[in-house]
Amino acid sequence: MSNFFDFREKVTRKSEPPAPTGRPTLTVTQLTADIDRALKTGLPASVAVRGELSNYNAHRGSGHHYFTMKDGGACIDCVMFKSDASRLRFEPTDGMEVVATGRVGLYAQRGRYQLYVSSIQPIGQGALELAFQQMRAKLEAAGLFAAGRKRPLPNYPMRVVLVTSTSTAALADMLKVLQRFPFIKLSVYQVPVQGEGCGAKIAEAIDHVSSTLGETGAQVMIVGRGGGSLEDLWGFNEEVVARAIARAGIPVITGIGHEVDVSIADLVADYHAHTPTEAAQVLTRHWRNAAENIAVMGVRLTRAVRSVVEGATDRLTAIERHSFFRRPTDRLNQMRQRTDDVERQMRMVFERRLFNGRRKLDRAGALLEKLNPAHAIDLRRQKLSHLDARLTRELRAGIRRQHNHMSALDAQLTALSPKAVMKRGYSITTRARDGAIVRAASELKIGDRIVTRFADGETKSVVEDARQLGLFE
Repeated sequence: MSNFFDFREKVTRKSEPPAPTGRPTLTVTQLTADIDRALKTGLPASVAVRGELSNYNAHRGSGHHYFTMKDGGACIDCVMFKSDASRLRFEPTDGMEVVATGRVGLYAQRGRYQLYVSSIQPIGQGALELAFQQMRAKLEAAGLFAAGRKRPLPNYPMRVVLVTSTSTAALADMLKVLQRFPFIKLSVYQVPVQGEGCGAKIAEAIDHVSSTLGETGAQVMIVGRGGGSLEDLWGFNEEVVARAIARAGIPVITGIGHEVDVSIADLVADYHAHTPTEAAQVLTRHWRNAAENIAVMGVRLTRAVRSVVEGATDRLTAIERHSFFRRPTDRLNQMRQRTDDVERQMRMVFERRLFNGRRKLDRAGALLEKLNPAHAIDLRRQKLSHLDARLTRELRAGIRRQHNHMSALDAQLTALSPKAVMKRGYSITTRARDGAIVRAASELKIGDRIVTRFADGETKSVVEDARQLGLFE
């Protein structure tokens, strides 16, 4: 007895349609393979397709790029494998009109045909030019071109690193300029400046120079090469080079290509020279005028020193003409007289007080003699004795203070006296015939007898040559 499910299977089972006469039945896989062969044999091995990009997606995991190309009447799915996508110089975006080159094939797992793209070329401008503009916009938004982040060049660099190829004319052009300054220590960092992977090598060289500044003492770096096409110079348009220049530990000068060439590296560099020769000239611009600048500074220094000496001479002349130096003993005598007056006044005051005290004592004694109070007399006598001792101490202390003050003034005046000045190495010259002080060589003539006074004596001499050289001659 059959169950419900067996019965249902018999009712719903359909008989297989008979195969067409002479034609075998194909599986889906076989049919898909036949279609794939037909596409490969019926179409060229490589086709160029023009259309608009849509749904562009770069897969992060695999690195493959998936997108759709379309026009007004149709669309086709496209895939660009990682190995081909890595060669793209620009970043494809939706809406961009391009020419994609590749082969048409069948994706069996989903049963649809698609274009396997090997290269993409934008329409209207070259791929390199578009990539340049995209990279420029990206780095400008990141602030790498800002004038505020660029470092000033040293005025007189002594240690310079050239990052370039040793087999190019650019190195010869730079050395032709730099050899005029043999005191500049040069280091050449050999890098490829053209071809696949040169950008990474250039960035690595810049980073290496920055990391070894403590050992080499480099002060500035020149990154340069000669002229060429946009493709030849492309290594200097790569982001890795731009960011290496931006983070370099010393200023970077670029001299890349000809005057009309402008690379991303030029825009990031601290100074953009149009050619390698100009880069070397900019580096040495202050050294070329160093001798002239030193001469000018020498003249200015001479004038400044002369002005200082003339000012000091004027001040010395004014001091020399002061009354204190013409008659130094007058001030000393005035101070001594003043001291005598003060001492005399103090003595008079103390004597007056002593006299008054004694008179009061005498009066008290007379009174005591009348009253004969023995105890009161003893007290008065003791008080008078105390007052007398106190007055004597004050008188001696006052005289001692005045004496110390006089000694300090005498020492000060002695230090400022002409003799003390002469002990420090100065001398006074006078004419023997009239004793007049000689203040200038022009006051003497041949045959004059002069007397030169020193701190410990004097010498007499005869003028044989009245001419004297000037201070700066």
